[in-house]
Amino acid sequence: MLCKQISDALIDRYRIYVQPINYPTVPRGTERLRITPTPHHSDADIEHLVQAPAEIWAEVGLPRAA
Repeated sequence: MLCKQISDALIDRYRIYVQPINYPTVPRGTERLRITPTPHHSDADIEHLVQAPAEIWAEVGLPRAA
């Protein structure tokens, strides 16, 4: 459950809650993360939101989009 692992790392290390969407809500192999920024998030919050998953992606070996 890589999706749950990433979600847990985001909350534990970066204090960012990102909801994991797992089976049976989505088919196995298509798990995803639900990110819900709001107008109340600052530019610094958004930058933090971008950097934190990028670091975890690299740690778990996920490819980054070009």
